[in-house]
Amino acid sequence: MQPTMRNATNMIANDFNNTTAKIYDCISDTIGNTPLVRLLRISETELFGNLLAKVECFNPMSSIKDRPAKAMIDALVSSKHFTSDTHIIEPTSGNNGVSCAWLCAIYQIPLTIVIPEHMSIERQKMIKHFGANVVTTPKALGTKGSIDHAKKLVESMPNAVMLNQFANEENPRCHAYTTAQELIRDTQGNIDVLVAGVGTGGTITGIGSVLKAEVPNVEIVAVEPEGCPVLSKGFSGVHKIQGLSSGHVPDVLNQKVIDQIVTVKDETALEYGRLLARKEGIAVGISSGATVYVGCQLAKQPKYHNKNIVVILADTAERYYSTELFE
Repeated sequence: MQPTMRNATNMIANDFNNTTAKIYDCISDTIGNTPLVRLLRISETELFGNLLAKVECFNPMSSIKDRPAKAMIDALVSSKHFTSDTHIIEPTSGNNGVSCAWLCAIYQIPLTIVIPEHMSIERQKMIKHFGANVVTTPKALGTKGSIDHAKKLVESMPNAVMLNQFANEENPRCHAYTTAQELIRDTQGNIDVLVAGVGTGGTITGIGSVLKAEVPNVEIVAVEPEGCPVLSKGFSGVHKIQGLSSGHVPDVLNQKVIDQIVTVKDETALEYGRLLARKEGIAVGISSGATVYVGCQLAKQPKYHNKNIVVILADTAERYYSTELFE
């Protein structure tokens, strides 16, 4: 039976009154503990499996990259390599750049972000908004071109360091200690499938390694663009699913945790990104459209009947106003 408006209001009031008061000392303390939401409306046809979305846009800078950015910067600040003159230079496809720029503003650390020129203008403007420098590299070279250029800048600039999310072990480690634990807690360990996109490889490696160790028979499914199937077919290319596949195999990626790799067309990722907004009321980016599409395809198979399929929604649609997602 549907609750009445009065009953619903009373429920909200009770929840509010039962909430423990909390004042944070820093906005960065609000990273993590993002919601896990059941997707009930995304598919026109029956889903045998239970589709559960980890909605990472609830992080303070609206993406999953807040987690590794803070872990990497905290590790740097506490290391012997950090001085008052340290300047961070970091290559990124965008979201990590925004998270690093925000945290470096808090920590007052000079930052230069190197980003492919075709990444959304919203990303570039947000990075600049926090006071960081932005250097763009040619579209044809992809994220790998940004990585190579960042390395050259580090070599040429005194006191410069690179966090290097593609090789920094703090990246997967933070997901093992936070994201994976949240998923196990919220599902009470009842996870049958994890679907995650592969960008740096930190998310799927960190979560996947913990689930493989603690959840019997869990299946880890990696998602990459059809136009840049580095893991599944061994070649790279330009694609529109920002945040996925840098055009090379990242150092932090542990391919041993992956059971299956699925490629997704750009147009399909865009379509499902729009569907999430229009059917579920969840405004997410293009890579989230890709993971939800794969999750739906799995959930439609009878062998996944009553299985919990968790999909990672990495960021917010607000990073994509200037892209085809809003056309």
